[in-house]
Amino acid sequence: MKDKKDKLKAKLPRGFKDNQEDVISLRNAVSDVIKNECQKYAFSEIDTSTIEYSESLGKFLPDSDRPEGGVFSFQDEDGQWLSLRYDLTAPLARYVAENYQYLNKPFKRYQTGLVFRNEKPGPGRFREFLQFDADVIGIQSSIIDAELCIMVSNIFLKLGLGFDKFCIKYSNRQIWDKLFTDNKINGELQTLVLRAIDKKDRVGEDGVKQLLTKGRKDKSGDFMKGVGLSDSQASNIIEFLNSKTQTNEQLEEFNNYLSNYKDYPIVFDPSIVRGLDYYTGMVFEAELLIKVKNDKNQNVIFGSVAGGGRYDKLVSRFGGEDIPATGISIGIDRLIVALKQENLLQSNKQPLVVVANMDENLLSNYLEIADEIRANNIACEISFGNKNLAKQLKYCDKKNADVVIIAGQDEFDKKELSIKNLALGKKISENISERSEWKEQRAGQLNIPRDDLINQLKKIFKTE
Repeated sequence: MKDKKDKLKAKLPRGFKDNQEDVISLRNAVSDVIKNECQKYAFSEIDTSTIEYSESLGKFLPDSDRPEGGVFSFQDEDGQWLSLRYDLTAPLARYVAENYQYLNKPFKRYQTGLVFRNEKPGPGRFREFLQFDADVIGIQSSIIDAELCIMVSNIFLKLGLGFDKFCIKYSNRQIWDKLFTDNKINGELQTLVLRAIDKKDRVGEDGVKQLLTKGRKDKSGDFMKGVGLSDSQASNIIEFLNSKTQTNEQLEEFNNYLSNYKDYPIVFDPSIVRGLDYYTGMVFEAELLIKVKNDKNQNVIFGSVAGGGRYDKLVSRFGGEDIPATGISIGIDRLIVALKQENLLQSNKQPLVVVANMDENLLSNYLEIADEIRANNIACEISFGNKNLAKQLKYCDKKNADVVIIAGQDEFDKKELSIKNLALGKKISENISERSEWKEQRAGQLNIPRDDLINQLKKIFKTE
């Protein structure tokens, strides 16, 4: 007998989670809506590798000075550093550089996949999450950036979010160039300034000013070192953040396209800079305006669920000339949280029929029924686990089955079946108070001719 000390403890690593059918079903339902909309815009699906060479990912993670910082990394047998992807854009850049001569240009792709962040986990903050990306490679025009914003807006509409429930904010990284030049902010300081600004939605304007200067202490007492700008430099940046309009060639092209979609909630906001360093032009974020309760039971705006922008120099890191590129990412798991709160989610779970096992000697009969149901594209299983009918029905409830077929020798002799519509039964039972009434109605159960089974199931599932 093994000593207790030798036994492994079943324990999931912090920041990760196991997903059951209900979560997976919701993920699939949301992903299907997103994919269908992308296909309307002529995007094609690809699936890049989960693991990349660490050097391929580059120094693009916020608040990180190391190539492997913020990512999960390990060495292979040749001593090469490998990392789990932290987003879907950097692997795409590698893919395009490696296959550019074979790609049809412009190259339009979409992808859904898990990404990994080696960051401190917290409530609702995981190290592994599902992300969706749509990207266009090979077109310089900001019309494509605007089209991505419209496409994402249409995705939200398809998911049931009206124009009053979301807003897409946009800006342009190039309009910051003159500001940096005028204020003599150069090199790495520019990156640090942009990362501080990117935290505005979390720390507010005063918090950004503190981060731009001497630093900021949060409510937990942790101190975040500031960029080290002068008060004058910081004030100029804050004034710029509060400006209502800015213009350049890209912004004019972007706005011209949007003039055809005046009802869409897409607005200019200079504070949208995006935290990653590879953005070169237009940048945008999608924010949900729905109210949610925070940890202190206060009503707050849900916030960002999607973001992206133009990254014209990312592919050229692998050699060759700059290739125009733009894209947008949607955090699917975060979006699902919001949709659930708004009661807008419907699972794409398929109907399930369970054949009760009343008699082991009737197995061939049950198999015949199950095969017939499956042949009509309806999920079906035979209850082999327990001979007790009450326990089988309890199993069906936990399994969230829709229909149970009950038949013994008498029913087969009569060429009949008894089917129990569990969902209907629950609904009927809610309005029944007396046991005698329940027995009389048999809550959603009816007898049918054996040869009418498929027809009855199609009526229940409304598949005809």
